[in-house]
Parts: sequence; C-alpha cells; structure tokens
Amino acid sequence: MRRRLMVALVLYLSPSLAPGQTQPTATKEKETSVQEKPKLAKLVSADKDSVYIKGIWRPDNPTGKNELMEAVTELSCYRHGGNELVGSEAFCLQATGMILDKTNGMLDVNTEWLKVVEWSETEIIATDDSSVCLTSQTTFDLKRQTVIALDVRKPEAQGLRGACNSIQDRQTYYLQDLVDYYARKLAAK
Repeated sequence: MRRRLMVALVLYLSPSLAPGQTQPTATKEKETSVQEKPKLAKLVSADKDSVYIKGIWRPDNPTGKNELMEAVTELSCYRHGGNELVGSEAFCLQATGMILDKTNGMLDVNTEWLKVVEWSETEIIATDDSSVCLTSQTTFDLKRQTVIALDVRKPEAQGLRGACNSIQDRQTYYLQDLVDYYARKLAAK
C-alpha cells in the first residue's frame, strides 16, 4: 500500500498536498508540542490466531518527497488459511481507502494479500514483493501492539519513465491512530 501511494504521488501531484497555511505563533507552538509524539495505532487481537489494526501510514522521517496521500488502512492477519492466497499458511489482508482527487471526488479502494513469513508470540512479519519498484515488510509487534513497515527500492527496477529511481532506497513507516491523526489535522487548521 505505502509503495503504491509513493508511486502514485510521483506520477500524480495533487495541489492538496501543498504546505498548509500559516498560523498564529501560539497555535504553532501548541501544535508542535502535540505533533512531537503521535499516538500509534493499537493492535486488536480476537484470539491467538488473528490480529487487526486500523490507522494511517506515516513516514518516520517526513520530507517533501515521501509524504503520502491521505489513506486509511486496515490490516487483518490470520494464522491459518493462506496457502492458496499467498503460498504460506499465515496471511494478512491489507485494505486501503483514499480520495484520489478531491475536486472531482474520485475515490479508490485497494486490497493486497501479504505473505506472513514469521508468526511468533512476539511478532508477525508479513512481506509483499508485488510492486514494480519496492519490496515491503510489515512487522506487527505483538508485545507493544503496534505496527511498523519498511519499504526497500528494488535496485534493478526502473518503472515507467524511470519512476522507481525517484523513490528513496529505504523508507520506514509507523501506523498512526486514526482518531489521533484527524484530531491533529483539525487542530492544525
């Protein structure tokens, strides 16, 4: 999901992604102190054989080049039943919803199957190599009940008109709590 958004961002620059308006100093100071530590999305575990989480992917070190389009992501992982889907017993389903074009109201929903390469009492590691440009690894920390992700650019990949070359070699992400994300966004206005 993250990698598709990065490629979409490279190929489709939306005016809504431009930097925000200036704010009074007191509001900026309050926002800065609030924004220092965003609340992470928390895993929900129905039982030892499944986990669920919902949030918004955010880059660990945001720059103008790695900011993503706003998208809500849900990840559901199951310990059994994935052999025919991904080639491993354990699997995850990642569903993402986003607005592609605010002016025309274009919406998009994307689903991806992730192959789970490790499921232990402390972590779940899922991978996805289907992107042209990137290999993605998603790590579910069961002890801390959080999720992080790592995208690594494939060195041999070029993509359409060399689009892969404009993507960073490595990028890490955290899944921010949905309510926290929107509360901060409203406070910034």
